[in-house]
Amino acid sequence: MSAISEHVVNPFADISTNIETNDFFSIDDEGDAWSDAHANFLSSLSESETQDLLKCSRRMDLKSRDHLFRAGDRSNDVYIVAGGCIRLFQVSSTGKETILWFSFPGEIFGMAELWRGSNRQIYAVANEATQVYSIRRKDFTNFLGAHPEAAMKAISILSARVRALGHALVGLASDNVETRVARLLVRLAAVSSGTRCCAGYTEGELCVNVRLTHQDIANLIGASRQTVSSTLAHLRKIGAVRTVSHHFHIVQPDHLRRLLQLSAA
Repeated sequence: MSAISEHVVNPFADISTNIETNDFFSIDDEGDAWSDAHANFLSSLSESETQDLLKCSRRMDLKSRDHLFRAGDRSNDVYIVAGGCIRLFQVSSTGKETILWFSFPGEIFGMAELWRGSNRQIYAVANEATQVYSIRRKDFTNFLGAHPEAAMKAISILSARVRALGHALVGLASDNVETRVARLLVRLAAVSSGTRCCAGYTEGELCVNVRLTHQDIANLIGASRQTVSSTLAHLRKIGAVRTVSHHFHIVQPDHLRRLLQLSAA
């Protein structure tokens, strides 16, 4: 279960700013949409906006695999990640899990059903020990009304997520599995690298600082687990990636860069 802390915490004490630019995005036609979709909403606010938002926020501490909400729950709150990572996913009638998104420090989520007041359609689970700020629907609505610039930023992030998910659907039809794995690892390295790697890394490596199983990757790129496992085994064999404490390090970024260049040609 989660523990709720009622006191206001300074977000800049424990929230790392996500990387906004990355060399890989220069060869990735959809990189800008991906970067915008993972924008750090909290750090984009002014000091006064931040203080006003935190006044109506509650901090929640989640253990790894704690549920923040489930499909069918009432949508009463919007959330911002203060530290850690939230996994957002759907479960089919056959019990198959489809990962929709990972939310990293500073990212806002939980808005989709909020405005309609309908029940949650997806699940939100802590991918690791995670802290989030919870804001009631009424308080968040009042905040956006008082701060139109912040409202525009929230709308921009939601629009970028729609574009990013649209690009992902195109990739399912046009890219082979190796390219999809490479693009996913590169993008997750870009948006998760604001968090310090728990295991350390060698200079020149890129840390994909997200706990991922082979099944997780398969769910994210629309491939079978067996195909993903063989693809990762090949990338390990040639020294392009390695596994460190349940996450990946890109040892040879140039190799993945070449894969993305070939797919863009």
